[in-house]
Amino acid sequence: MKPVKAILFDKDGVFVDFEKTWTPVLKIIAADLGEGRDNCVAGQLLELAGFDPESDRFLPGSVWAAGHADDLVAVWLPMLAGMDRHELYERVERRCVEALPQPVLAAHVQRQIFSDLKAMGLRLGVATNDMAASACATVDRFGLADVFDLVLGYDSVPNPKPAGDPVMVFAEHCNVLPGEVMMVGDNTHDMHCGRAGGAGVVVGVLSGNSSRSQLEPLADHIIDDISHLPRLAARLLEHGAKVDG
Repeated sequence: MKPVKAILFDKDGVFVDFEKTWTPVLKIIAADLGEGRDNCVAGQLLELAGFDPESDRFLPGSVWAAGHADDLVAVWLPMLAGMDRHELYERVERRCVEALPQPVLAAHVQRQIFSDLKAMGLRLGVATNDMAASACATVDRFGLADVFDLVLGYDSVPNPKPAGDPVMVFAEHCNVLPGEVMMVGDNTHDMHCGRAGGAGVVVGVLSGNSSRSQLEPLADHIIDDISHLPRLAARLLEHGAKVDG
């Protein structure tokens, strides 16, 4: 196996708290779109996006948890007579860019984690199924623009996750082989992306909305959150990509 030289991170569920950040945003978007329509429309839009009202969470692998804005627009548009695709996309995009992201761990703790990884000589990047504009806004708000070599949204590559394009684009940008990239994510889409792109190591984190049982069959390593990543990365750098544990 090639040694790990670069790490590609998913965003939501990894260093952005998915539920605290995006559940309120989608509720607002659905309410706005439902205004002046049947009283049930907002709830139906949330249901189509994968929202479970009993748990007040979005289901793992659902349109909003794992998909991207085009996926959301595709399932919502038939419900919104009189609205065209471009208008709907713009309304979703505006709310996403304006969203105030909440960190999984304290912002200064996350900053230190990424700085420690950079100090090991690793190249770092982000690949998300969020829009690139929204992802860059989040990175800026968290004060992380200087630690990431590349930020990729779903609209940055020909084929977004679960396709392997993000891994390959990131590897080329960093002048490393895909097999020298570690993919880190909280969703099965991230695991499939890592495999499809030829990542040498695929790591699942449990800080998002997927369970250990969902990620374990697809990942080489499972960690609770990214605070455990510097230690794992150090072991992989020292002993090679497929260290057990």
